[in-house]
Amino acid sequence: MSNFAKRLLDRGQEIWDAILNHRFLKMTADGSIPDQTFKNWIQQDYLFVQEAIPFIAVLLSKAPLNLRPAFIEILSALDRELEMFRKNAASHKVELENVTPSPTCYGYNQFLLSTAHNNSFAEGFTVLYAAEKVYLDSWMEVKNNLKIQSPWQAFIDNWTNAEFQQFVDWLASTLDELAAGKPEHELRKMEELFLTTARYEYLFWEMAASEETWPV
Repeated sequence: MSNFAKRLLDRGQEIWDAILNHRFLKMTADGSIPDQTFKNWIQQDYLFVQEAIPFIAVLLSKAPLNLRPAFIEILSALDRELEMFRKNAASHKVELENVTPSPTCYGYNQFLLSTAHNNSFAEGFTVLYAAEKVYLDSWMEVKNNLKIQSPWQAFIDNWTNAEFQQFVDWLASTLDELAAGKPEHELRKMEELFLTTARYEYLFWEMAASEETWPV
């Protein structure tokens, strides 16, 4: 299916609108976001990226031979991303050790790992595309609406640079190839996982904005 990625985005438009209008992104763009709120996001997203590495590793083990080099590079990119977090956390005095994952972060990570282990490669790849596409669109929304020079510019730049945009474009075109020839019931399963991932991404912004913690 040559336009499967577009079909997914069309299907998820309502969720996408909610994501791009989330107060976390708006506050980051206009400079009103409290430092502690953004630091809370740094801590939780650092944990998330750590757990994304085993998610990618499981997908690598299922990947067609022609896609394995790309997944090896994704693992390397995630390792560099963790270093970016550590560097910027140090400069902003953000503690990254002994941080408890929030309920949303914990649930999202479990969803990733469950999908990687229990679903097909194409289904897991759909989840990867959804997560990366949300981050590209979210941070581009921030970048395009910046009111002042942001103290968090390194994070904005990380997910809006040309290399990351090309990566997300590659994910979309590869997803189209993976969807080609699949029966409709499999495409619907991929669509369901795409929407679930997008909903978790919305919840991640909500978690950060509300500084979510475990109630007990």
